[in-house]
Amino acid sequence: MVLKTQKQHTDMFLVLVPHRDARLMMRKYSDALFKAGFSGAYCFPWVTPLAAASRPLTADELKNCARALRDASLASGGKITAGEISAVSFHGEALFGPRLDISPNAFDCKKIASIFSPLVIGACLMPDATTLPPPPKLSFRAAAVANMQWRPVQTENDSRVIGYKWKIGKLCWLPAVRKK
Repeated sequence: MVLKTQKQHTDMFLVLVPHRDARLMMRKYSDALFKAGFSGAYCFPWVTPLAAASRPLTADELKNCARALRDASLASGGKITAGEISAVSFHGEALFGPRLDISPNAFDCKKIASIFSPLVIGACLMPDATTLPPPPKLSFRAAAVANMQWRPVQTENDSRVIGYKWKIGKLCWLPAVRKK
């Protein structure tokens, strides 16, 4: 079987990258999902897709998006929490993970094509809806936004998608929460 990466089908996304402690908890959750038979548990990084983009965002555009997310988190003291399992349509499949409690009104960037709703931290990518075990409860203040490139990996002879490749760009951290 010959594999190829479809470079002409690279998609660009704006993602939220939680602090490494939260990603470690998500990794353990994906481990448990995989052991329980959910083969899509490692098909997506432990990040939250925020929006589809027409091109990579610049450093200034990423800073503006980071500021918008921090502003959306201020109602809870700058803390972002995630709890119940939810799913969002991603690239023709269902992306499952803990749903975030924030929802930015909009991102001020012309490169943003569409915003995902609900916002979930990726734990498992499946072809259709299913029932997953409850995710861990997460809470974090430290997070970053970044560009993410996404490509399907296909067999050359029959073009079946057998996996995905992604690359997460330079992180732009959300501003610190100012104490009053």
